[in-house]
Amino acid sequence: MNFNKIFNELLQLKTYQSLQKHYIILWFYLFVVFITSTVGHVIDKKDGFTYGLVIGFIISITLWYQFGRKMV
Repeated sequence: MNFNKIFNELLQLKTYQSLQKHYIILWFYLFVVFITSTVGHVIDKKDGFTYGLVIGFIISITLWYQFGRKMV
């Protein structure tokens, strides 16, 4: 494994520009997790945030495998 090559590629703007669609999808999934966590907290003040967080991650993973991978 050539760490120099990996490090140089991480410093190139082209690397991040090629992943722009991926980043937009990730922001959407992050928003889904925020919403489900907040809803969980409103429903149950003790453990709702954690349950909402887990549900948000499950929804995000499901959406990624159903739609996200096909979009990029």
